[in-house]
Amino acid sequence: MVAKKQLINPRYGKAFHSIREEQGFSLDFFKSIISKATLSRFEQGQTTLSPDQLEEALHLMDLSIFTFLFLADNVPVYRRYGEVFQLLREQRAFELESFETINLSKLTIQKFEEGLIMLDFAQVESALQMMHIPLYEYTYLLDKGEGDYFSEIYKKVDHAYFSDDKEVLVNVYEEAILYDDFRMIALATKACYQQLTKEELEEVSGFLFGVEVWTNLELFVFNYTVSQLSYALVQSIWFDLFKEFSYFQDNREYRIRIVRSVVLTCFALLDKNDLALAEKFLYLTKEILQSTDEFTRCLFKFTESLLDYKQHQTTEALEKMKEVIHIFRFLGDDILADKYSRLLNQYIT
Repeated sequence: MVAKKQLINPRYGKAFHSIREEQGFSLDFFKSIISKATLSRFEQGQTTLSPDQLEEALHLMDLSIFTFLFLADNVPVYRRYGEVFQLLREQRAFELESFETINLSKLTIQKFEEGLIMLDFAQVESALQMMHIPLYEYTYLLDKGEGDYFSEIYKKVDHAYFSDDKEVLVNVYEEAILYDDFRMIALATKACYQQLTKEELEEVSGFLFGVEVWTNLELFVFNYTVSQLSYALVQSIWFDLFKEFSYFQDNREYRIRIVRSVVLTCFALLDKNDLALAEKFLYLTKEILQSTDEFTRCLFKFTESLLDYKQHQTTEALEKMKEVIHIFRFLGDDILADKYSRLLNQYIT
């Protein structure tokens, strides 16, 4: 229930009048709830309505109090949410009225698409499900429509990491650390070429601890700091991620980031001579590998063979690692071939 003090505001009467006129309703339309004279005074800012009266009147116009307050208070809205929704709705041939079965009126959808109101997450997800559109596709289109600076940095750091290009990594760190929004990216980038300070590790640990929804940002930070984090935190994070693997099945970028993080976790455990635990972590990722993920399958096979070699020193395991490197070279990816050649020399010699 909306508190009464929230409704004593002349903007609310003005907003109600605007919506009523737009929908073509007369003052008499609401007479079962509010007298014509009272409603007229409300629209002129001369009186107030009780929360119950306002909600009932809005209900007659298929409008929720939540949507009304967005319109009346002129709350800033990220317009692209509605724009992308409209694009998908029209492409799938859904009408504005199509979502009334999930309690989203034509007017609500219209205002959302116009960028005047927001829908809550559950409403957006329900509407997307009606159109058989995965949430990740909707968020992907949101990102592609704007300058996705984070994604550009991820690509730059990934390339520099595999190339062992410290100069680029340092430049990214020095540029990103100047901005609060990019601080975690900066620290993750720094971790690619330098040990983080105790304070920086505490900051990263605090950021990652208790993450409920893993996006590319959190996975990126975890990816590049995993070898420096405490084992207790790493174990806790993987426990959460392994429970949510199904969430990442439809997003190739997330799958790659997760497998890369597992591989780096295995390398960190290998450095501590904990081969059994490294092997356990590696095999837990098998369910996320898909037939078209050749890159992650190569990483998995290289790491699997490395762990096998460290335990048994077999020629077969060594040849399998060389075969992965050969695949990268055959595909024309000299950067990955060189990176894993260096790793082979690091762990075998």
